[in-house]
Amino acid sequence: MFLLMLKEIRHRWLIHTLVILLMAFVISILVIQSSLNSSAEDRIKELTHDLGKGMLVVPQGTDLESFYSMKYGPEVMPDDYGDRIKQSPVGRHAGKIQPWLYGNINVQGNDLIIVGRKVKNPRYGYTDSQSVAIGRGAASGLGLKKGDALDIRGNAFRVARVLDPPPKGYDMALFMPLGAAQNILDKPGKINALNMGGCWCKLDVAGFASEVENTLPGTMAITVDGMSKAQTQINSIMAQYSTLLWITGTVLAVGSIIFLIFYMLRKSEREIGLLLSIGLSPGKIIIKNIIISVLSAFTGAMLGHILSVPLMSWFGKAFMRIGLIPSWDYLPHFLIASTVIALLASSFPSWFVTRLDPTRLLREE
Repeated sequence: MFLLMLKEIRHRWLIHTLVILLMAFVISILVIQSSLNSSAEDRIKELTHDLGKGMLVVPQGTDLESFYSMKYGPEVMPDDYGDRIKQSPVGRHAGKIQPWLYGNINVQGNDLIIVGRKVKNPRYGYTDSQSVAIGRGAASGLGLKKGDALDIRGNAFRVARVLDPPPKGYDMALFMPLGAAQNILDKPGKINALNMGGCWCKLDVAGFASEVENTLPGTMAITVDGMSKAQTQINSIMAQYSTLLWITGTVLAVGSIIFLIFYMLRKSEREIGLLLSIGLSPGKIIIKNIIISVLSAFTGAMLGHILSVPLMSWFGKAFMRIGLIPSWDYLPHFLIASTVIALLASSFPSWFVTRLDPTRLLREE
């Protein structure tokens, strides 16, 4: 029977592949619909700790998932954007405005994070552009202590302070004035983040963010409230169409399995008739078809869950500007449901055909 299954799959691999892909697409949509709310809530909770009640302005196209993972891309914006905000009508609602330039660099085999910002020393004016503060891990990797000299791409620095403990996530970071960071990263006059604080309790935060984006061309203004509002709107749409999605998905899943079985039976009628005529029991033929259907459905469900990962990530970045990850908790449920659907959808057609007269099947009547 195993050889019969291999022959069936090998001879009709294209139709099996199409059924698996259709199942995968259906399952991926249903996984996204099921996981969207919980995944968005988890990501917003994580970003709340990083962003708080403030606003983060970044260049258009910035991958926020990578940004918060401290993997910085090439996207930049002018470093005078902070001044533009202060001078614009929206500036009256902005309190603290802090421009930043982040970057990744390898020094002596150590992967480091460059953190550049405008810093004022209340006693001496702007801080020395040749002084850096360094995270404990970076200091250990480079063998540095307070007062030591450090050369980075031809730029000479003096370690002003070893941060022990460092800010969360910045164990391998070098903190320096903005101008020094721009020189090292070869991005003169550029930044890739602008933090804004203020009291926006009486403002439409989403509308305020839109005004900031209009004031600073080529930017995205990110707030927790804005992402929460986007999540609420998406959840509302999903709830509105959830019944339709599930009905359509179920019909497509069941229909694809039934189509596969009827196609297999139609194309192999003579073979079934021959097997029956030489004494192969109908039960084995039914089991063969059920196993092939279950394998196709099971494979489609697994592939669909895998496919939902990039689809949901794209969906989150397109509509909420954050990467979302589907919950793997739903995988067992979809695998079981797909198996049951395949079992039910393949059993009766297979049983019906095997009850026919073998001579009739051999004549393909």
